[in-house]
Amino acid sequence: MIATCVLLRGLGREAGHWGDFLPSLRRALPDCDVVTLDLPGTGSRLHDRAPFTIRETADSVRDDAISRGLTQHPMLVFGISLGGIVAMEWAGRHPEDVAGLVVAASSASDLSPRFKRFSPWGHLVVALNLLTRDPERRHRRLARLTLNRVDLREPFIKLCLQLERERPVAPATVQAQFDAATNWRSPSALQVPSLFLVGGRDRLVHRDCMRALAGRYAAPLEEHPDAGHDLTTDAHDWVAEHLARFRERIAARS
Repeated sequence: MIATCVLLRGLGREAGHWGDFLPSLRRALPDCDVVTLDLPGTGSRLHDRAPFTIRETADSVRDDAISRGLTQHPMLVFGISLGGIVAMEWAGRHPEDVAGLVVAASSASDLSPRFKRFSPWGHLVVALNLLTRDPERRHRRLARLTLNRVDLREPFIKLCLQLERERPVAPATVQAQFDAATNWRSPSALQVPSLFLVGGRDRLVHRDCMRALAGRYAAPLEEHPDAGHDLTTDAHDWVAEHLARFRERIAARS
């Protein structure tokens, strides 16, 4: 049975943004070590330069995992949005590290058009936020875009504001991450068991992008009917349960 699950968050996010998903996942995987890794330029790696390519980002994250001794045994790797892109790059180039891969709310430039990878509404929110100094207004716009559960928006906005005060991500980091993701092409093959998850009402990345990825790798795709882009906030128990079931399926094949 896989003993370690590694989590990678998305654009401009860090480990603190997992919120209620972490306790949900630890309940679903009580005998598994759940480890969060930050991308360069965020969270515990706030002062590291954000690379300009996904390959460099994946290499940096892998180096962090190696330094922690996480790659001594194959892991279950889960990434959402940009984190999913990094996870696919990692698994594609180093399948020996990964026993199973789960990806949520991601896309690839060679499989989906840009207007589906990042919606016009998403571009508008980014443009408005660049002109807005008030952090609360910025986070409210993002929450309306990425979260469909209205009851979860206020707690998540408060969390985001707290994290921004404590560990503010530089605009240059977000720009580097965005450019790297925009130019990323999917691996020709994934030689590890894979699962793809999507929110049926994602208003930032069209669900067709995840359908294209799942089709490329002939992997299962699970769709939550109501969740938005931030699937692990909108449907944290649902995602945790799918990771637990996937881990059990991998164990059954061994």
